[in-house]
Amino acid sequence: WFALFLGCLIATTALTPAVMWFARKVGAIDEGGYRKVYKGSMPLLGGLAVALPLILLGVGAGIAGHLVINNWKWLYINHNEYWGMLMSFAGSRRDSIILAIGGVAIIALGLYDDIKGMRARWKLVGQLIVALFVCYSGYTLTSVALPLTGSVYLGATFGGIVTVLWIVGLINAFNLIDGVDGLASGIALTGAAALVALSIVQENLYVLFAGAALTGGLFAFLLYNFPPAKIFLGDTGSMFLGYILAMMSLIGSQKAETSVIILGPMLALGIPIFETLISIVRRYIRGVPVFAGDNHHTHHRLLLKGYSQPRIVLTLCGTGVLLAAAAVMSAMLPDEPHFAWMPFVLYAGTLGFIAWLAGYLQPTTFRATIDRRNRNKIYQALGQYATLRLNANWLSYETDLLLELCRHELGLSRIEVQLKDGPRLMASPNGTSQREPTRVPEQLLVKSSDGQDLLVYYEFSHTPDKHKRQDVSLCLAGIFDQLKVGTKCPPTEESR
Repeated sequence: WFALFLGCLIATTALTPAVMWFARKVGAIDEGGYRKVYKGSMPLLGGLAVALPLILLGVGAGIAGHLVINNWKWLYINHNEYWGMLMSFAGSRRDSIILAIGGVAIIALGLYDDIKGMRARWKLVGQLIVALFVCYSGYTLTSVALPLTGSVYLGATFGGIVTVLWIVGLINAFNLIDGVDGLASGIALTGAAALVALSIVQENLYVLFAGAALTGGLFAFLLYNFPPAKIFLGDTGSMFLGYILAMMSLIGSQKAETSVIILGPMLALGIPIFETLISIVRRYIRGVPVFAGDNHHTHHRLLLKGYSQPRIVLTLCGTGVLLAAAAVMSAMLPDEPHFAWMPFVLYAGTLGFIAWLAGYLQPTTFRATIDRRNRNKIYQALGQYATLRLNANWLSYETDLLLELCRHELGLSRIEVQLKDGPRLMASPNGTSQREPTRVPEQLLVKSSDGQDLLVYYEFSHTPDKHKRQDVSLCLAGIFDQLKVGTKCPPTEESR
């Protein structure tokens, strides 16, 4: 296992500069945006440097396993002393091939998104296809052993649904937390190390070797990705990390007790799971679509509290270490009532601390929550209507009416949209034409649905509270990141 760790560490260290060059060559560059912490220009595709060695190892292990099976008589006669180890290795050949095929599909999906851009719904379709492929390949959970209650039989259908949710959920969970330099790769490193520790406890050689290889690659990538980063994972990397960690746990479930494989990773990967669940709850309470992107995740909240990016990474990765310890405890402690509760107290206490630190536990009135939810429902309807009409027609008078409606309903004094480093596309006609010297305009950088970088400037008529500021920015971003600019050129103020 140490050879795999060291080999992937060296391979990723050598590959990352080449991937940086390739990303710039093909235009896979992150230019920042309203949900991004980084505001400069940064190459994506960093996940390739982690994924390629693992994919090649998977393919190589699958081929080598088939060769062992095809030549078992010769091996038994000439290398009898290694017979047990070789047959155990050959028994995992299918695991390696399935992991590699799904990994290639996820990488292809991420590459297309990082280079060309892809709507969230189509990414989800691709992820579901990969998850269904894994299920139909035989890696479906049919029962789960829960602590203190015993095994729960899921059946083939419900077990398949749980398996798909596990894979797709982890893929998107790592996508959610990939918002600060080094955070997703650091959390994945702690999760992979926890799976290695669990595999040692359960004597699961395949997960041990796969985890060691992944840990080596992530350790090397962090040298380039820790703040200040030189390259980002991109969707290529964040989705691959979620996929391979999900697959390692599922492959392990075929060879060990289900309670350890499912319960252990759920504890070890608590940060991305927590972020996914809290994001869904937060968006539902606010009255916005649960799958809509925003910039109110845990790392964004810590940034607003004055935490630096390195401090955020170290804080959340330190939390990941505590959760990994809870996972290992769950596997090592005896299944007795006076011991079984200990990992869950550590788990709940750690996540409770993060929730408190990020401000999720701040009290708020029921009336204020209802008012905000109702306001966001209005903003959501406004955004859908404005996007529909703007994409249907670029006529000057209708554009004016729509922007004036948005300006009035959102409590703004002006809205202006222009291509990044290009001409102005539209502006609210009745807003202030000159910027007030005492008020600095807000700015959003969004990417339209056809790949154009747009700058959206807007000013509030009156100083808003922080919640309204967040909700207005989300509404405007939702309007203009669904805009189809294409070759149409709406009339600017100078040409009217």
